[in-house]
Amino acid sequence: MRTIPRQFFETAKNFPKRPALKFKFQGAYITITFEDLKKRVEKLTLSLKNLGLQKGDRLAILSENRTEWVRTDLATLILGAIVVPVHTTLSPKIIKHILLDSGSKIILVSNQEQFNKLILVIDDLPELETIIYINLDHPENYVGNKKLISLDEVMNLPVDENQPIEILCHRDDVASIIYTSGTTAMPKGVMLTHYNLLFDAEAAITAVPVTEKDVLLSFMPLSHVLERTAGYYAPLILRGACIAYAESIKTLTENLKEVRPTILVSVPRVFEKMHTKIWENIKQGSKLKYKLFIWALHQPHGTLAYTIADKLVFSKIKKILGGHFRFTISGGASLNHKLARFFARIGIKIIEGYGLTETSPVVAVNRPDNIKFGTVGQHLVGVALKLNPDKEILVRGPNVMLGYYKNEALTKETIDNDGWLHTGDLGFIDPEGFLTIIGRRKEMISLSNGKIAWPEQLENILEDDRLIAQAIIFGNNKSYLTALIVPDWQEVSRQLDKIAMPTKEPDQLVNDQKIIDFFTDRINKINDQFAEWEKIRKFVLLPKEFSQTKDELTPTLKLRRKTIEQNYQKEITKLYA
Repeated sequence: MRTIPRQFFETAKNFPKRPALKFKFQGAYITITFEDLKKRVEKLTLSLKNLGLQKGDRLAILSENRTEWVRTDLATLILGAIVVPVHTTLSPKIIKHILLDSGSKIILVSNQEQFNKLILVIDDLPELETIIYINLDHPENYVGNKKLISLDEVMNLPVDENQPIEILCHRDDVASIIYTSGTTAMPKGVMLTHYNLLFDAEAAITAVPVTEKDVLLSFMPLSHVLERTAGYYAPLILRGACIAYAESIKTLTENLKEVRPTILVSVPRVFEKMHTKIWENIKQGSKLKYKLFIWALHQPHGTLAYTIADKLVFSKIKKILGGHFRFTISGGASLNHKLARFFARIGIKIIEGYGLTETSPVVAVNRPDNIKFGTVGQHLVGVALKLNPDKEILVRGPNVMLGYYKNEALTKETIDNDGWLHTGDLGFIDPEGFLTIIGRRKEMISLSNGKIAWPEQLENILEDDRLIAQAIIFGNNKSYLTALIVPDWQEVSRQLDKIAMPTKEPDQLVNDQKIIDFFTDRINKINDQFAEWEKIRKFVLLPKEFSQTKDELTPTLKLRRKTIEQNYQKEITKLYA
């Protein structure tokens, strides 16, 4: 029966000399072949066994994307143990919750920053025995009663390397407990089996084909199930494609040029920033350059004029992004259909899909040759999809989780007796089977006059404005909607001359009446697109973007509404005074 390690060994046997992973080291990308990766995984497997890792034990990984993440994941799974990924952007409080709830025995920590967060909660983790680190500034042998050892030392532990590697996992065993990022409550542990993950990965790349010749640039966190399935298991384990790791999201543009990937897995926020950057570059150029770009955008695909536009204009933009994209993938949040159309116009295909951690994660996806903008595509083969009378999306199939870890009551509440998982998302399915997401039921705003508003849709329209970087809407049980608005301060600074204002810092500008009036005019124009009850009646400008370090954003950069509401309770209360 297929498991993730068994599939990896099969792929490594088929493509021993092909590049498996690439990472940046001292200014250049280094390649690890499948043969090299297999040897390192086997060595680490024996070493982790030596450390006492057994079938059913939990090993947590608190690290950014790197080759060690993959090696540790595969070695852990071979031993029949369970991987617990932890997002590097999480606070010590949530890290403690995940490690305590999962009962993790060993943790891999990448660097001093992550180690420092762990140290703050180390005394509250009785089941944690060993900390393996990759790079620390001042390592010791023990932290309290926890053993501290470097990954290099682990790899050098005395083992019998002639000992055959025995794969101790089975297809229905839990491979990973993934804690949902959660936009409201504390994260819940989702149990996904080897079969869950492999089925979903195979179904996803049947719908969106990937081959051993593809190269992916990975920057989305491997701790998130979208990157784990679509950006790791599907291309590397199932197809033998190569994965290069970006140094960070800040170096994405540079790494795109270096790696020249054929596929990129991303989230809408990154495409939004790319879109903004493209327009900034166009506007900063000459008037002729601007007019040429506008002309190019209006040329129909398949015409001679479009071919000329592509050669003169679009090819230069695509070159900045590596120049080799076959397609890009967007998930984790709703993508504005205008953004997808813009990128399609310049020759970059964005394939939007839909899923949840509880579904491993992909449920539906647009096909490369059959994209309907504004939808998340059609369901995967083997996955059933239907709507409740109230429009809630229900999913059934081999990709649906085993359940929530140590929470049978919530599992029964989420998966009914017929095996349908109740997603909590609302949507509709058109006659061709394309799914459109309306919003999340928990995030639905019920106004005191009985009207309903869907904040994510309204926020997307607000963020369409080039002067608005982020927006979040409130109004539950109130008579009108309000918003916290984070301006794009770089774009605002270009407008200051037009409204006769001197340059000031954002924390001064948010209280300046001229700026407030300026944004009032813009939001009133946006309000024209909304129904009467959807209009934003009051707003507050904020000087800084919502951040992951304050737990205000999930790892896929979705708004964590409850946290933001708590952090800005004073400002929100004033809006309803």
